[in-house]
Amino acid sequence: MDASPPSPPSPDPLPVRWALIFMGALVAAALVGALTLVETASWPAALLAALGAGGTAILALHQTLAA
Repeated sequence: MDASPPSPPSPDPLPVRWALIFMGALVAAALVGALTLVETASWPAALLAALGAGGTAILALHQTLAA
């Protein structure tokens, strides 16, 4: 009988903290993008605003939820 040692448990694919950060950034980007699109009726401006808001939200939430 071959008794191999049990393998260590695999780590979580995505920690809960990072899932919250990404979800918050997604919500912020969607909100800012939608508001910009409604205000300017220009999808390039809305996309640029959404990307900026998403990046800023990732940085802010990373600092806010720091362990």
